[in-house]
Amino acid sequence: MTTQIINLAKQHRVSLIVTLITLIFISLLSMPTLLNSEDGALSFAFIGTRFSEGIASEDGGTTGYDGQFAYFIARDGADAVPYIDGASLRYQRIIYPLTARVLSLGQENLVPWTLLLVNIVAFSVSVGALSYLLKEMGVSGYYALIYMFWIGNLFAIRFDLNEPLCFMFAIFAIIAYRREHYRWTIFLLILSTLTKELGLVIAGGLAFHAFFQRKWGWSILLFGAPLSAFLLWWLVMKAWLGTLPTIYPSAKLHLIPFQGMFSILTDQPELSSGEAGIQFGFTVVWVGIPALVLVLLALWTIWKRRSLSMTNALILSCCGFVITMPDVSWQDQVAVYRVALPLVVGGILFLGQMYPNRLKLLALLWMPTAIIVLLIPDLWLGAS
Repeated sequence: MTTQIINLAKQHRVSLIVTLITLIFISLLSMPTLLNSEDGALSFAFIGTRFSEGIASEDGGTTGYDGQFAYFIARDGADAVPYIDGASLRYQRIIYPLTARVLSLGQENLVPWTLLLVNIVAFSVSVGALSYLLKEMGVSGYYALIYMFWIGNLFAIRFDLNEPLCFMFAIFAIIAYRREHYRWTIFLLILSTLTKELGLVIAGGLAFHAFFQRKWGWSILLFGAPLSAFLLWWLVMKAWLGTLPTIYPSAKLHLIPFQGMFSILTDQPELSSGEAGIQFGFTVVWVGIPALVLVLLALWTIWKRRSLSMTNALILSCCGFVITMPDVSWQDQVAVYRVALPLVVGGILFLGQMYPNRLKLLALLWMPTAIIVLLIPDLWLGAS
């Protein structure tokens, strides 16, 4: 009993250390932007004049990036529609801006700070929770730092995006599922899905595992409840906004594996062949090849062991999503790395449980991606 208590305390201690490392790292990384930008925390929203001021592109209007829409929703609530490019798509991801809006207590000047604060805390807690899961699997919790250095997470922090909060809920859902707290799992998956639809990828993996564990009812609920909440919110938006997110390119998955990835080379006339080749190369190495290798390894593991572990089910769901991602997700070199986050979470947990000695390979492959983000001119120096 004493040994169990000591091991549990050590498990929590490592997770706490990893959480603090992440909090310090991302806070220090954000500091130059806060200090050097005239807009302070607002610069993280990366607001363009095309939507905020109605200046057309041909008249010199700037596009900005996706985080501006979270900011407009957090600032204006239901009145943000005129400032949004695709209202039903942006309001679909409601939890993050709603959380920031509540925390700001309705004070507009606090909204940029609450958006940044929510993401920094969510990201730090996520890495700590991932560390906790790895320690439970008997491997070093410090391998969760792979997730901390992943390029997509750093982009998500820099641009006030939905992924940090989405995956905080998703990782806690995995912890709840491992403890057979299925009601909590479902609740967390609903929050994850309403933060960003990527939560459904994690829900699908957990439901798949529950199905093979002959937990039929829970399997249906684990995926059906988040999906039902998601579709119910769609109906609300349809009645309110008159459209559904299905009309946008980001909703178009491919049946042909990696079809979207090759669109980097064929559907970007604004890029030179050299630029498209470099973009394609990085994407293949960091997303395409890992997705293919991990899905094949997962299938081989199932065949060899004649069983389906939770992490096996997760990585199949995560890789299946990445392999079928739409063109726009592959072509946007910020989007591809953050939309591929299910692959990173699933890959770390799968190797951590089934092939812990191979986690070093993921560290060597994915941790250096942070260098790319750090080397982008002016990204952390206050440019907005």
